[in-house]
Amino acid sequence: METAAEPGVRWDDVRAEYEGRLFVPATICKRYGITIAQLRYRREMEGWLSARARIPRKEDMVAQMLKVLDKQLKRLESAVDEPIDKQANVLGTHVKTLEKLIEMGAAKPNAEPASTKNMDDLRSKLAKRIEQFQNR
Repeated sequence: METAAEPGVRWDDVRAEYEGRLFVPATICKRYGITIAQLRYRREMEGWLSARARIPRKEDMVAQMLKVLDKQLKRLESAVDEPIDKQANVLGTHVKTLEKLIEMGAAKPNAEPASTKNMDDLRSKLAKRIEQFQNR
């Protein structure tokens, strides 16, 4: 996507510095010999992460996923006329997502691994609730 006005610009590097907040946009422009307008154009056309955007932390995502699980459990418990299989599958997908988020957090250096005991407890509680619901 290089044009004649911007020969040799390594846009992947520009994007990494911009999204990684390594330098302010004016400094990035000086480093690569581009204008603010060129930087803005690339950012908008390629959907770069805004320099003002808040980068979500893994802890925030885990907390948000726990809220989703809680809502799904409440919905499952209150559903009387709806098919339970579909809701149970959705709940299972949410639990897998939570496990992945926790694993990602444990992949950090010096972080303790995610407790499988806690996940096993959660699974058994979910299985008991689903069984109780089915036996109504």
